Amino acid sequence: MGVIDDFLLSAFYYTVDAPVTYARSFIERQRAKNPIYYYHRRYPRVTEMWDCNEDDIVCMFEAESQYQRDRVVDQEILTLLKKTVGRCYAEQGHSAKIACRSYLDDYEEAADNYYTKYGELGFHGNARRCYSKQQHRMVDERRRAQEQEN
Repeated sequence: MGVIDDFLLSAFYYTVDAPVTYARSFIERQRAKNPIYYYHRRYPRVTEMWDCNEDDIVCMFEAESQYQRDRVVDQEILTLLKKTVGRCYAEQGHSAKIACRSYLDDYEEAADNYYTKYGELGFHGNARRCYSKQQHRMVDERRRAQEQEN
């Protein structure tokens, strides 16, 4: 029985295990040379909505996609800042108002900027409405500056 067992084990090794092991080691060597990262995909910046012609649908679609990515990134930044403030408050305990003031200031500034850019657009806000909102805000700022001069 020992000879048959040795024959079966060696037959299994040379027909199944050796090719699989070789293929696996080859793939691992290739990945070590050229690692593939599945996170933080970097999209190239595209033209903004105000640089697109009204009949250029591709440019408008790319600007809309860029707007959606920017909005998600800004939301994640706010989430991380909020978690940082919460973590600081949990660590500091009674002295948190003093020790965590810089984190809270950063969060409040980011939240104000986020609201200025995306606030009141709703869930279905798009790049065109955001651009329109920015135009209205700039017109209001100019009008107020002119009123203060007069």
